Amino acid sequence: MVTPQPVDGDNRTTDLRDAPNSRPDQDTAQMKLSYRDAISQLLSLADFERKSRAGDPPDFHLKRIERLLGYIGNPHIGQNYVHVAGSKGKGSTSALIAWPLAASGYKTGLFSSPSIHRITERIRINGESISEGEFARIVETLWPAVERVTADGDIGVVSVFELETAMALHHFTEQGTDINVIEVGLGGRLDSTNIVTPVVSVITPISLDHVAVLGDTIGKIAGEKAGIIKRGIPVVSSPQVPDADTVIRATASANNSELIESHNAVPILNSTDHGMDGVELELGVDGRSLDTRLHLLGTHQIDNTRTAVAVLRQLINSGMPIDLGAIGEGISAVKWPARNQLVNRHPNPVFVDGAHNGASAKAFRKTVEQLFPDRGGVVLILGTVRGHDPSAVARELAPLKPRIVVTESRHPKSLRGTELAKALSECKITVSSTTTSTQLALNHARVLAGDGDVILATGSLFVAAEIIEIEHGIEPELYPDIKLPSRRSLSPAAQQN
Repeated sequence: MVTPQPVDGDNRTTDLRDAPNSRPDQDTAQMKLSYRDAISQLLSLADFERKSRAGDPPDFHLKRIERLLGYIGNPHIGQNYVHVAGSKGKGSTSALIAWPLAASGYKTGLFSSPSIHRITERIRINGESISEGEFARIVETLWPAVERVTADGDIGVVSVFELETAMALHHFTEQGTDINVIEVGLGGRLDSTNIVTPVVSVITPISLDHVAVLGDTIGKIAGEKAGIIKRGIPVVSSPQVPDADTVIRATASANNSELIESHNAVPILNSTDHGMDGVELELGVDGRSLDTRLHLLGTHQIDNTRTAVAVLRQLINSGMPIDLGAIGEGISAVKWPARNQLVNRHPNPVFVDGAHNGASAKAFRKTVEQLFPDRGGVVLILGTVRGHDPSAVARELAPLKPRIVVTESRHPKSLRGTELAKALSECKITVSSTTTSTQLALNHARVLAGDGDVILATGSLFVAAEIIEIEHGIEPELYPDIKLPSRRSLSPAAQQN
């Protein structure tokens, strides 16, 4: 590991190789490509996140990203990374690692997905999203390399996520970051982010997810996630179910990689629950005490925090100076929208989460039960994307006795409301109504909700994001391939079955 030094005012010192200076945003006036055109150009590529390829499984491998990065000078070489995989909590955990590093004075890159409101959220430095101008400039700069890969004709075309990965690595090198937190997109072993060699690898809880691509058992999925473990590189693991734990241990052992279990490395010394205002934590770090206030809601976020602190502890032990007080400040500053977020309090609480499988839905239910002990009834807005099991989500939320309003987001892979209602009906799960947009779903949920009732929205991050946009008046970023419901103007009553 190259040990970066914290930033001290304007006198930034680092042992990393010198990075080329980035062009300031004012220089982007010379660009040919606008931000909107850059998004359109990016989304013109093969997009496994937004487009279904039924009967034609995506050809996942590392050859294209290797060649693409080679054509742009291998910007990933010589950088410091923390690489994060898992089924649940990898985005939150990545943020909980990145914010304390920035608070400690390190220029910290973060690459995460999916984005919530703006595609620029995927590439951040010290918590700030890349500017629209820089985003467009980098697409324009890297596009000749994308075309060159296509022209080679032997390994297919670059995908959206591969180009996004290259953009992030290019941007971080241009900006001279000290360390970068990289969240896996899908799986791990063959994910394009697995091109990096990290200082430490991280695996958050593993559950059944993306079974058509990663496998239909916990063991198979764990094998894909554990594929980020590199020879001799330590790996921090969150608490895992036995089948996943067995695979992670075996993979770490085969690679001579130290396995650090977060729940053993970072004990909870004390905690005080403040409900919607988060939880005060006192954590143990090698005999010392770390105090912080975690604002992310849900007991699973405490586990994510312990995993993040175990990673930071490993960085400290590898020679990277990080102050425990700065870690506490960084954790307290983390906001990660659409994950257990209270969007509105009145007239009925509106609470959203991106839970998209049974395990995450179970965690969501436990959070709702904890935070709303005096709730009346529950109205559940449920919408999912293809490739996930909506019935598993609905079954885990069934103990809340919800009245279910099914819906569909703008996302191109969103399961249509009528299809979702049919899938739930086949599982003997009662649906109160079917809608064709999140706006209509929220309208109808408000009609159904009585005094003291809670409105929940979940099933995908895209549904949660749209509810936030509606409630907070955020202008949505619309992409060229989105579907706009043709019946948006109909009343909630007209959408009922």
